[in-house]
Amino acid sequence: MTMEQEMKIVRNFEQLRQKVHEDGLMDQRPGFFAYKLVEVLGLLSLAFTLQYLGWYITSACVLALTWQQLGWLCHEFCHHQPFKNRRINDFVSLFLGNISQGFSRDWWKDKHNSHHAATNIIDNDPDIDLAPLVAISNDLLKYKEPLERLALSIIPYQHLYFTLMLPLLRFSWTSQSIVHVFSASSSLYLKDRKHATAERIGIAIHWTWLGGGLLIAVVVTFNHNSVDKFPENSRLLNNFAALHILTTRNMTSSPLIDWFWGGLNYQIEHHLFPTMPRPNLNECSKYVKQFCEDNKLPYLVDDYITGYKASLRLLRNVAKMAAKSNKKD
Repeated sequence: MTMEQEMKIVRNFEQLRQKVHEDGLMDQRPGFFAYKLVEVLGLLSLAFTLQYLGWYITSACVLALTWQQLGWLCHEFCHHQPFKNRRINDFVSLFLGNISQGFSRDWWKDKHNSHHAATNIIDNDPDIDLAPLVAISNDLLKYKEPLERLALSIIPYQHLYFTLMLPLLRFSWTSQSIVHVFSASSSLYLKDRKHATAERIGIAIHWTWLGGGLLIAVVVTFNHNSVDKFPENSRLLNNFAALHILTTRNMTSSPLIDWFWGGLNYQIEHHLFPTMPRPNLNECSKYVKQFCEDNKLPYLVDDYITGYKASLRLLRNVAKMAAKSNKKD
């Protein structure tokens, strides 16, 4: 990408940003999110009713779907999409995150802000740091710790066991949340975080009735794993629009996918405008497609099977590199 093209992208993205504001796409949609909260509570009630009636497998499936939908809502409240009043967003996200999901909201915000600031930038984006069991870039094969070096012996098979590992992502998140909230440095945590006590109580409440859906992991791997990765000194870090367009993949849209995926099938639009309410993402995609066409940028959108195959293909290629590296050693 030339400097001239980079400057053009920056200028044109500022125009795009102004247009989506002028057209009201960044305006809050509290009615939509109130409806979504009622919908999720309805699903939860249905799951409990089915369990009471003895339909245990069906109840478990509905409950898993409920937690998946709660995850999307928590994501949106943490981005302050629903209400202008941030205290309301913080309160609801505490309930949806800590109590309902078992994730520390503040831990997730720290992690997710890094992801949005440096998407797919090696050693900066925590969402692609899956060491030592998975490497999604050749650069991540340069493990330094002894345990990580030992893990290189199984990396050649990562494309075979990756799908089976997806359920572990939830346990990774919840365990990191527990460490974050109840760690040895808890005195500093209590001092610096005004919601520390509430977070601890929320996590404790969650683990009294655990459970948990694991479907969110499927979305995370689809949107970013199989697209380009860049080193931490990449010039793309200075080009917000190009960085997020080149490192993100959308999923083919449909009313079912829009609902099931929590709007994150429009992942490119979400990364470009993180506070844009979910129901506006579809309309915004028209603007973004035109922006990509005008600036000669790819607009990646695939069905789930195609995207997941691309993820496994990438894992296989990196696995082959790991196998060659082991032979040299």
